[in-house]
Amino acid sequence: MTILAETPRLFLRPMQADDFDFTFRMQSDPVCMRYIRPPATSTAEVEERLAMWAKYGTENPGLGAFAAIDKASGLPVGNCVVRHIDWQPGNDLEIGYGLLPEHWGRGLATEIAQAICHYALTRFDVPRVLAVTDPDNIASQRVLEKCGFRQIGRRFIYGSENLEFEKVR
Repeated sequence: MTILAETPRLFLRPMQADDFDFTFRMQSDPVCMRYIRPPATSTAEVEERLAMWAKYGTENPGLGAFAAIDKASGLPVGNCVVRHIDWQPGNDLEIGYGLLPEHWGRGLATEIAQAICHYALTRFDVPRVLAVTDPDNIASQRVLEKCGFRQIGRRFIYGSENLEFEKVR
C-alpha cells in the first residue's frame, strides 16, 4: 500500500476502489457536506466523483484524493485532497480535508491538514499552498490557522464565495 503521509494517529493513502462505501457515506451526509457542496443523492454520483479523482491522480502523479486511515482501527475517518485549484493543472496547489462527524473535535483535521500541506510543499517544491473555506466554516478556518495558513482574501470558486488562505514555505 502506498502511504502519502503519516501522522501520530493516521496515515494518508490514495483512494481505492474499496473506499466506495466510506466515500458514499461522507459524500451523502448533509453534515459532512454542509460547507462543501450539496450532498450526493445517488451511488452513481459518487462513482462518477471517484472516477474523476482517479483520472486526475493518474494524469497528475502525486496529486488527487486520499483517504485518512486511523492507525489503531485501520478504518477510514476522513479524506483529503492535494490538487491544483479548480482541478486545473498549472494553477496553484490547494489542500482540502474532511472528517466523518464522529471524529470531529479530536484534532484529526489539524493532523491531516499539516501532513498534506507539508507533503505538497516538499514533494512539489512549490512556494505556497492554498486552501479555501466557506466563510461560515469557522472550525476549518481555525484548523488552517493552527497549521500556519493566513487569510489572503476572498475568492469565488466551486460555485460560491469563499475565504482564501495561504501557507508559504
